[in-house]
Amino acid sequence: MGCFSFILYGLMYYVIDVKGWWGGQPFIFPGMNSIFVYVGHSLLGTYFPFSWALKFEESHGAQLFQDLVGTGLWVFIAYFLYRHKFFLKV
Repeated sequence: MGCFSFILYGLMYYVIDVKGWWGGQPFIFPGMNSIFVYVGHSLLGTYFPFSWALKFEESHGAQLFQDLVGTGLWVFIAYFLYRHKFFLKV
């Protein structure tokens, strides 16, 4: 995993910083409010829109879908806060 993450990091550096082919969206939106997203997930991560009781616990597909929905909601919240210029600072 360390080798794969190093290769991915190098590839993203080349694509974003060196060539400028991609601006890094949608990763910049949660990055601008990372503390808000972290605290929000810590407090609300087990509640309905972000998590729900799975019918088949063994199904990796159901868990993947649940995690994708939760992550998508947090990215949308971060995008909404970014558009309204709300940034949590410490």
